[in-house]
Amino acid sequence: MNRFFALVVGIAITGMPVHSPADESAKVVPKGGRLLGCAVTQAEQQDYNAAMAQAKSVGVQVVSLKLNWDEVEQRPGVFASPWPEIANAYYPGQHIQLSLRVATLDTDRNRLPPDLRGKPLNDPEVIARFDRLMDWLLAEMPDVTLAEVAIGNEVDGVLGNDPVKWAQYAEFFAATRQHIRQQRPTLKVGVSVMFAGLTQHARLAATLNASADEIMVSYYPLTPSFQVRAPAVVRDDFNAICRLYPNRTVSFVEAGYPSGGGCGSSAARQAEFVNELFAAWDEHPVQVRLVTLVWLHDTTPAATKTFGKYYGVGSPAFLDYLGTLGLCTFPGAGSEKPAFIALKQQAKARGW
Repeated sequence: MNRFFALVVGIAITGMPVHSPADESAKVVPKGGRLLGCAVTQAEQQDYNAAMAQAKSVGVQVVSLKLNWDEVEQRPGVFASPWPEIANAYYPGQHIQLSLRVATLDTDRNRLPPDLRGKPLNDPEVIARFDRLMDWLLAEMPDVTLAEVAIGNEVDGVLGNDPVKWAQYAEFFAATRQHIRQQRPTLKVGVSVMFAGLTQHARLAATLNASADEIMVSYYPLTPSFQVRAPAVVRDDFNAICRLYPNRTVSFVEAGYPSGGGCGSSAARQAEFVNELFAAWDEHPVQVRLVTLVWLHDTTPAATKTFGKYYGVGSPAFLDYLGTLGLCTFPGAGSEKPAFIALKQQAKARGW
């Protein structure tokens, strides 16, 4: 079940003032209608049921599944993937909602089927083919409660600063979102964009998000050299997104912070990030609907190296960042890091 998580490289860079660390005496806000998510990954013992039970023990309500378009549609019009059927068989019985991301663009990769990759993203054939893909996916998961669907994963990594590409994707998204609305009128559909893309390309991102049901943010507070920023920046970063979209709901589809020393972090700093995350969320309890923490467990060195090859980045800091994002360790059944203990405490304090 280890495909039930996704990797992102979200770089957050701001020049805004930094709040002081979260005040432990500050009044917490009850969870209300907020949703707590986690990218549930397995420890070495490969027991997904145990991992799910651990996540649910702290109140997790949503888990994530990312599917790459070109892996599902390997031949034109022919769809095949075991994961939607597995999700439909597993998650309803667990009373868990699913955050589904369908990767059209995936951070720095074009994941359209090979025969479509040379076409503009707003080409009618691209739109029609994606509509058929979504028809198939939704039909495969009739019993799953979808918390949200993201059409594209960190698309700004591919769109860059090209206004033409942003405009093409905005047209593609508006059309495909409308098609989904005809089948699931209440389903929240958006586009996953990195924090840096939302803030540094604010006008282009706002045009894309005009058709979205909610603003979807991928958030990892790192410098360009993959060193962690101070956990205290989290509240300013939450404020920045909420100011950009004052009348819109927001989903942090991924939020994470490594614990590795190679990227300037530690287990204590990772725990501090979790504390700051909940303090920031308490300042926007209505607007920020969902936060999904990444990941439950660390990854193996081999898996980390594979991810590094996929993204074409092999620096020690980058690999350390990827390898230590877990709230728990990997060996054996996985041990709780201070960050998981902080999650347990913060979630319980708010009624999860």
